[in-house]
Amino acid sequence: MMRGLFGVLLALAATALLEGPASAHHSQAMFDTTREVLFEGTVVRFDWVNPHMYLIIETRGPDGKPLRVEGEGLAITQARADGLKRDALRPGTRVVMRANPNRDGPGKQVRILDVTTQDGEIHPFYAASTRDRTLKPANSLAGRWAPSRQALGAAFGAMAGWPVTPAGRAAQKNLAADGLCYVEPIPFLAVLDEMRSIEIGKDEVVMHFDNSGDHVVRRIRMNAAHPANVKPSRQGHSVGRWEGDTLVIDTIGFEPDPSGLGMNVPSSTGKHTVERLTLTEARSRLRYEITVEDPPYLTKPATLVQQWDHRPDLDFSPKSEACDDKVAARYRASLPKK
Repeated sequence: MMRGLFGVLLALAATALLEGPASAHHSQAMFDTTREVLFEGTVVRFDWVNPHMYLIIETRGPDGKPLRVEGEGLAITQARADGLKRDALRPGTRVVMRANPNRDGPGKQVRILDVTTQDGEIHPFYAASTRDRTLKPANSLAGRWAPSRQALGAAFGAMAGWPVTPAGRAAQKNLAADGLCYVEPIPFLAVLDEMRSIEIGKDEVVMHFDNSGDHVVRRIRMNAAHPANVKPSRQGHSVGRWEGDTLVIDTIGFEPDPSGLGMNVPSSTGKHTVERLTLTEARSRLRYEITVEDPPYLTKPATLVQQWDHRPDLDFSPKSEACDDKVAARYRASLPKK
């Protein structure tokens, strides 16, 4: 009965979900994202940690002997927004793990796409969830929001096509920001499939991002001008205005950053962004648009458009789930050696 059931689950796991973006929060250079492997086994341990979670299962190797497979997952904040629950994968749970193999071959860490349990439930990791989710309309831009995994993939696709200069491409190969407890600025911060809130006041709009367990606050001064001498910072200096129902945010004063344009493409002090946020007609999503200028690393201004789902069901992560440097080092150790 077990083998028959899992034969069905194997088929489901192989076909039910679309693979998520290969870039994810950090580089996935150690994994072959063009191939998939399946492991049937039992959960040994589920490390629910940031910036990457890990699931260890015990299966059988080609020689019939017990074999433990470690799978790498995304950040808790991303998993929670996509509906992955920690208690669903307790030790002893029988599962089928669908994953991308390691480029170094068998016996190495794999990249988890999804995990199927005996009840037929598919638990998304890097793959996008196909669970039905009814979104409630919002009264305004104020509230809690999160892009879906599909929206993240679309944003990554747009960023991959940006007109990056040769200097930017050369720097990107260094993977300087990979595997660190490190909060990247916009645009990357804004497009991740993690919860964020918007609070609207008369003189200030506050945006609060739940990023790998680290809380990032952006303050937008309304109907104000940038000061003459802006002190550079990671998130820059933002001023805002209303154009009808659209919130327009203009930001300068960014400090140089090793992944300031996302995907390990750096940014300079000349980086300038303009964001536009508007409720969609159904009011259950908002349209997010960002245009980025940075002459040292972009040959011309680049724009991407994304939608954020209205997610009043989500809460901010507890401080206990903040990014752990030891966990980050565990991830960095798995990166290909230069």
